[in-house]
Amino acid sequence: MVAFDVIRQGQTLSKVTIRTKQKSWKRTQRLLESLTVEDLKQAAYEEQRHHRISNPAVMEFLKSLGQIGGTTSGSDERKSYMLTELKSSFVYYGCPVIYLTINPGDRHSPLALLYAGIKININNFIPDEYSFTDRVQALLQNPLAVVEYFHNMVGVIIKGVLKQGMFGELVHYYGTIEYQGRFTPHIHMAVRSPILKLNAN
Repeated sequence: MVAFDVIRQGQTLSKVTIRTKQKSWKRTQRLLESLTVEDLKQAAYEEQRHHRISNPAVMEFLKSLGQIGGTTSGSDERKSYMLTELKSSFVYYGCPVIYLTINPGDRHSPLALLYAGIKININNFIPDEYSFTDRVQALLQNPLAVVEYFHNMVGVIIKGVLKQGMFGELVHYYGTIEYQGRFTPHIHMAVRSPILKLNAN
């Protein structure tokens, strides 16, 4: 999570730096200087009551923030953009017929231990030699191993299951990754496949 926050901070700072170097920065600067605490409080009051924000300066300010946050992972603006992408895929490809949640069992897989740097015999793995507690501790000490294991497992499932036609010819898929309460990733996917397509004859 710390690494994710560092990456997100870097993405935000890079966008802010670009905007401050643009010719339009003077106008943005004047906009920021014109806003008062009362303006922002009034805008927050209107937003809480689901009313349109009446102050055009605040609207312009929020638009600028949206342009910065639109490419920042995990931001509300980025999530809104992804939702638009998903809706567009429904229009272009049709509604998904399969909804998948992939949650690789990193705590139970010997491969996760291998990613964590523990030397194991893949061809003759003996689970009893590694207690559940030892596995969890190994993964907690190597959080990037969990991410790498997750990334490769999801990639294999997409390539070996979806793209190989297990549910019919793959038309389109869209997935989003989120973290659970124990800070391990899982992915939700919407898959478009002609598996349920009715025969016109």
